[in-house]
Amino acid sequence: MVQRRAGSHLMSAFTESKTYRQCQALFDRWYPDFKNAGLRYQMLVDGALDADKAVLELGCGAMSLAEDSLRRAKMSAGVDLVLSALQANTVVDYPILANSDHLPFASETFDVVISQWVIEHLPNPGQTFTEIARVLRPGGEIILFTTNANNYIPLLSRLTPDRLQDDILEKVLHRPGHESFPTHYKANSRKALQHLAGQAGLHLEEVIFVGNPFYLAFSRPLFYLALLFEKLTDHARLQGLKLYLLAKLSKPAE
Repeated sequence: MVQRRAGSHLMSAFTESKTYRQCQALFDRWYPDFKNAGLRYQMLVDGALDADKAVLELGCGAMSLAEDSLRRAKMSAGVDLVLSALQANTVVDYPILANSDHLPFASETFDVVISQWVIEHLPNPGQTFTEIARVLRPGGEIILFTTNANNYIPLLSRLTPDRLQDDILEKVLHRPGHESFPTHYKANSRKALQHLAGQAGLHLEEVIFVGNPFYLAFSRPLFYLALLFEKLTDHARLQGLKLYLLAKLSKPAE
């Protein structure tokens, strides 16, 4: 279980560039009321959690988009494979070094399981979903935030050698190449989630697709093409091509 952890100083160089700011201004004109995927994830987690619930975060890392909601929960635990990230985590009550394939918790421990930027990295998502179902109480909820395998960005990523990906991250997007972790995309579509949920005895309640053209914000012409793609995929039948995937699943109540 791994996550992408971008170097903030390099990312700020990208997002503070003149070209990026021009692209941001153009996007704001086209989408004045846009709610990005991170905000939508926070809203989903916030709606699932309250002071009476126990929550588990898979791939918790050092921080979480759902920090405020996690702090409000009755009890919070997080698992990750990166010890230094766990040591820096001040959000969850119990940061634990563990693999999502073998969760070190008793059955029916949690009311909610959440995850951001993790399931795209799972080589065996079926085992992880089985473990999630085991530790989740009946009637519990799962909120996932990940990349949609059917978008052009991950499609290009799969066709690009790792070394070239590192060069692109460092020279174009100003991100450390070594912070790009292996991806498998075995659970990163509505169809895959439906299949995995069914195998684990879970129910796929909702899937939301959210766009993001800013991977191409290093070039105004390319960004304009990305914006046209966003407009095209606003159509209901094409939304499944947008970059981000948010999913809500549940375990049937007994």
